[in-house]
Amino acid sequence: MNILLMMLRAARPSRISDMQAVSKPRWIPKGYDGLTFFGHIITHSIQEAEAFNKRFSYMKNHEMIHLYQARSTHDSWLRFYWCYFVFWLKGCRYRKHLRNAGYLLNPFEMEAYAHMNDLNYLQPGGEATGWKTYAHMPLEKRLEIYLESKRQKPVSKAEL
Repeated sequence: MNILLMMLRAARPSRISDMQAVSKPRWIPKGYDGLTFFGHIITHSIQEAEAFNKRFSYMKNHEMIHLYQARSTHDSWLRFYWCYFVFWLKGCRYRKHLRNAGYLLNPFEMEAYAHMNDLNYLQPGGEATGWKTYAHMPLEKRLEIYLESKRQKPVSKAEL
């Protein structure tokens, strides 16, 4: 399936109950396990895609949080990606303080990382709107929260 077809055939976020993983090795940067793209989870290999599809892990939970976040941005993938891009650009100002700051200080990612280990976070009928709290914080505060969270647990290779 090519990029344009995935975008054109994408259902509204509210009509998706479970995102299926597909293997697109060239789409995803090294160091990342998955990427949410218009209702699909993109992975490096067929084996990783099958693992995502067979069991509900903390990584699938992370990507499913992005689905719920897209629902909270007027149930629109385009609006979600536009907001994501704007937050990413703003976060890039802090790249001298933190490598990959645009990604790590993005409110959508901060919420997803904060709750990815809580497999009960996305209860039926629930919402993922914690990103809005992060979005209203100054970047300095987000950086402080991120650095504090890293003091409490080891840094994964995806964040380096």
